Amino acid sequence: MISALRQRQPGASLWRIAYWHFMHMLCFLFLVPLYRYRAFGVRNIPDTGPVLLVSNHQSYLDPALVGLGCHRRQFAALARSTLFENHPVFTWIIRMLNAIPVTQGESDVGAMRKCIAELNKGQALLIFPEGARTLSGEVEPFETGTMLVIKRAKPLIIPVAIEGAYDVWKRGGYPKLRGRIGVVYGKPIPAETIIEMGADKGLAYLRDEVAGMCEDLAKRLSS
Repeated sequence: MISALRQRQPGASLWRIAYWHFMHMLCFLFLVPLYRYRAFGVRNIPDTGPVLLVSNHQSYLDPALVGLGCHRRQFAALARSTLFENHPVFTWIIRMLNAIPVTQGESDVGAMRKCIAELNKGQALLIFPEGARTLSGEVEPFETGTMLVIKRAKPLIIPVAIEGAYDVWKRGGYPKLRGRIGVVYGKPIPAETIIEMGADKGLAYLRDEVAGMCEDLAKRLSS
């Protein structure tokens, strides 16, 4: 049992793994009843090995939403560097949840190296390749840093689509206390498949895959 727990977050202490489970429970108690949260395709996430979760970015809730369905794999995730400033308690919380600070609008090589190091340890990693929350609700073009991580670490790629979070808490707005949110985890894509396409085509393919999953999920949630 202990070895199975350690597989959820390779190299982490049992305390850190238990902390993740505690936060997962709190998010479950809050998000599921308020937003009728549903997750699909959870079994597409492998139990072991380096995994890159590539998701669209609709709201501040997104890391928690992805984490709720991905409970068998605890992941590291990129987070805007300004979130680590001036709020020591919040900084401690997100660091314990494996957040990696990244400077937006710049080529943050240090953050990319940390991402690659996590994947090389057999960890799972969540990336929002749009770089920031969408302003329109649509899936924006993916930034090139994602391709660097794919080329260097060669993880198994899981496309992830979030739908409904934009309506609940859009950028520049305030959170609503009711709505409907879903997350779907797509079929695994080998890193080599994306690398062979080249950077531009590979990123466009991933973006289109996620966007298509969002459209299908929206129909599923409205039915």
